[in-house]
Amino acid sequence: MTDWLTTLKEQIEADVTEAQIPGMAMMVSRNGEVCLEHFSGYRDVKKQLPVTSDTIFGLASLTKSVVAVAVMMLQDAGKLQVSDHVVKWLPELKKWNTFYKQRITIHHLLTHTAGLSGMGAFHLARRESIEADADGEYLFGSFTGDHYVYTVRDLIEAMIKEDAPFVALPGEMFNYSNEGYALLQEIVERASGEEFASFVQTSIFQPLGMTRAIFSFDETDNLEDVTELYAFTKEPKEVFHSPAWWGSGAIYGAGALKASAKDVQKYVELFRNDGEVEGVSLVSRESMKEMKHAHVTTPNGVSYGYGLIVGTHRGYQVIGHGGGVKGISSFMLVCEQEITITVLTNIAEVSAENFAMTTLDVLLKDKIHDSDYNIDKVDTHTMTLPPNMLAMYTGIYETNERQSVHVTAKENGLQLQIQQQSPVHVLPCGDHQFVLPDGKKVTFLLDEEGAVRGIFRGMRFIQKRSDANGLDNE
Repeated sequence: MTDWLTTLKEQIEADVTEAQIPGMAMMVSRNGEVCLEHFSGYRDVKKQLPVTSDTIFGLASLTKSVVAVAVMMLQDAGKLQVSDHVVKWLPELKKWNTFYKQRITIHHLLTHTAGLSGMGAFHLARRESIEADADGEYLFGSFTGDHYVYTVRDLIEAMIKEDAPFVALPGEMFNYSNEGYALLQEIVERASGEEFASFVQTSIFQPLGMTRAIFSFDETDNLEDVTELYAFTKEPKEVFHSPAWWGSGAIYGAGALKASAKDVQKYVELFRNDGEVEGVSLVSRESMKEMKHAHVTTPNGVSYGYGLIVGTHRGYQVIGHGGGVKGISSFMLVCEQEITITVLTNIAEVSAENFAMTTLDVLLKDKIHDSDYNIDKVDTHTMTLPPNMLAMYTGIYETNERQSVHVTAKENGLQLQIQQQSPVHVLPCGDHQFVLPDGKKVTFLLDEEGAVRGIFRGMRFIQKRSDANGLDNE
């Protein structure tokens, strides 16, 4: 084993231990040939069953890239256009008058720019499985009312009933939406004339040779080498076995895919090869170019294509997507036309992306001069703000999706209490922008009167509900 490979594996193992990850699968290819396979820990800790390249993990929102591929295949076949208005395919949404007036297109759903706020409708699709999970209330919380969602048509009715306010006009602002990608699933079904899972299996997975990719968690009962799921206690942070999968009925497009690292690596090659597999084009080069194009950039500087995060790293073009929900943290990465990386774990609240980027750095080291190696490492300079300016950002921020951030002033910066996680200290670094200890940023957005209307964290806009004194902000 070469020195760099030994060093990299040692670093990965150290990071896995520090992050308390029960089991992880990583596969890396260069020009289509596997150059690294690394499997850490166990798919079943109690039985000491190791992770393998065939171990099936949940992929969560990595699934969204599959939805986008399906849409582009249908556009290539002349069955739809991304410029089509959504209500052309889903006329039921005309009953939601605000949605109808917005003139939202398939493009807007693909890029998360439809203006949809963080809604609670998709959680109703998860509700039955969460309530059946002995750990569901501890990890997620409880539900009120008696409404359940099982299909996209049910979801549409729930969205209309919820009638959540839009956060922007179509095309104006990115805001990550599970509901948006669920709607795309239904459009794929109506345009193709097939059930979504069937269409994807026959049109994408089978040509790629993906034999261990499934959507329904019920299918895991009939398969071997499927990971168990794990979660963290809140305080102190400790790993515990939590075996129940959270499903979403027949709504698969938002994040229901499960697959082995070997299969995901085959799938990622589709992007490296610009839509081709074994010389046959599954997706046209023009459509793949549109998928990889940076159609929108978030307030925090992250660019998004169609079901893909796009950008540069150390001067190289990279695309990817990840996902995370109970028992799942995943990430896929493509660098130029050369390197592909898959990272899958069996616990949430860990960064599969960091493992992929650490590995990519090692692979790029021999291609970049030392003087250029930090090309994308821009120092973030902090600044000082007076207490009265910091006070404008304090308050409680929440969405119907159960995203929450409690912001208080602290030591020339702010303290963010995100969900039930430990508070983090952020420092001002730009115009209404603050930097976290890990270098990532949060940005506060203002309304026309100059008042703070929300915070953009990660990939989501979270509305301000009340100020520091508990006064309603709406």
